Amino acid sequence: MGIIRQMDRTLVHLIVLCTLPCLFISSRAAQKPLAPALFIFGDSIVDGGNNNNLKTRAVANYPPNGIDFPGKAATGRFTNGYTVADLFDKMLNLPLALPYVSTKHIDRLESASGYNYASSSSGILPETGNYLGKNLDMRTQVKLFQESIDKYIRAQFRNTAALREYLAKSVFLIHMGTNDYLGNYLQPDRYNTSQLYRPDEYADLLARKLGKNLKDLYHLGARKFVVFQISRIGCYPELVEKFKPKAKCAENVNDMVTLFNNKMEYQLGHLTFILRRSYFMTANVFNLTRDILDDPSRYGLTETRRGCCQDDRFNCLRRTVPCKNRDSYYFWDRFHPSQAANKIIAKECFNNFKVCYPMNVYRLLEI
Repeated sequence: MGIIRQMDRTLVHLIVLCTLPCLFISSRAAQKPLAPALFIFGDSIVDGGNNNNLKTRAVANYPPNGIDFPGKAATGRFTNGYTVADLFDKMLNLPLALPYVSTKHIDRLESASGYNYASSSSGILPETGNYLGKNLDMRTQVKLFQESIDKYIRAQFRNTAALREYLAKSVFLIHMGTNDYLGNYLQPDRYNTSQLYRPDEYADLLARKLGKNLKDLYHLGARKFVVFQISRIGCYPELVEKFKPKAKCAENVNDMVTLFNNKMEYQLGHLTFILRRSYFMTANVFNLTRDILDDPSRYGLTETRRGCCQDDRFNCLRRTVPCKNRDSYYFWDRFHPSQAANKIIAKECFNNFKVCYPMNVYRLLEI
């Protein structure tokens, strides 16, 4: 397979000026990917269906999930259509990354455009979310990436240098940490982490362990990282109802998350300094979510306090009828963004230097 070295600068500048639909049309018209592959590590926000094959209650492979996905397929994605990771694939002009655990051996042999290792309920800590059943914590996802190199990817290249170039030019999307709060620290009846660690200590623990996993990915060949902050989870419908039912957001939760985001950013700066030719970008979804919730009409949304589908306080109820105006909702259920929200996040990260920094994704691809 060929490695795409660099997209024509004129096309890049045209794309940056376009809206999201224009981005898709322009990249498809070029008939070539902007990066050789996208590798995805994370939780239910970017899970492409890995949990379908795990013994867990954290699954979404049933309607109305996927009602706006091609073929109205409930693939295991925790939203009505595309996840933000799917939209990264589309904007890179790549096929959707295969969910590694749920993909057959023969299909893995033929894939060269990346894998999705994300797992709903998973976190940076191995115990996070395990009350729902089995999941793939971040360390496990990194090990699966190494397995995919050894068993499937390496054989597609003529030598080690070609493999190294392929990995160095690929994009690595990381969306981890949310469940370490939602499915761990904020559940004192199930976990003792809130008794063992003050909020700042816990944030430091998570950031250090995240940094170790990112460093391991670097040593396996990764160079270009887009690492998502934890979003403004104190504004999620479930947490507002649980902690601050009369307020717009549970700001005490957002304050905890801010501690982690700050420490994570320090880790990314440190890794950039010590790891030669590495590029760690921060996806500032915390501030972007604030902007969307404060002024939803600016982004084409009208409903930011309720989910679109009936849920059981975790996920959509099976075979219920969701809202009709789904493109106007930020939340799909009490925890997960709608496809409309995911489109906003992906578009802003590709185009906006203030959302994904110190450079947007298009600039990252040129390096």
